[in-house]
Amino acid sequence: MDKNFFQNGLHGKGAHVDTATVFDGLAWQLAGEKREHCPHSVWELLNHMLYWQDFMLAYLKGEVPESPEHAMESWPDSSAPASQEEWEGAVSRFLKSLQEAEQEGAKDLMEKCPAGKGRTRAEWLMGIALHNTYHAGQVAMVRRMSGAWPPPSGGDTW
Repeated sequence: MDKNFFQNGLHGKGAHVDTATVFDGLAWQLAGEKREHCPHSVWELLNHMLYWQDFMLAYLKGEVPESPEHAMESWPDSSAPASQEEWEGAVSRFLKSLQEAEQEGAKDLMEKCPAGKGRTRAEWLMGIALHNTYHAGQVAMVRRMSGAWPPPSGGDTW
């Protein structure tokens, strides 16, 4: 399997918005707004993506993360960041974690992860890529509804 496959997948290259830039240029106040008919704010989506990205990365690093008892445990308690610093910190943590996933994608993709429930590095990376692109699409939709799309780097249109 081509290692570029996961590099592209982690960024949604091709058909999806780039998970590394989907949060760019969004004001922290808007990140916490819940739009009508939307179950989550961008802040909630960011933190949920970060939770599961780090969870799956733990397996890639040979760790065994504690599984949440209920799905709601992977969502933040608040729907909005308390400050610009909190917003920027969460985005920065997400991007750092995404870079770690990219580094894992440069390794042997068929290697079974020691603590990874018998799954290969490729399987865990696919989980990260699919989960992130799904929720990045939701982020893009919420941003569109807020009039805050596309990000300065461009969107998913051409």
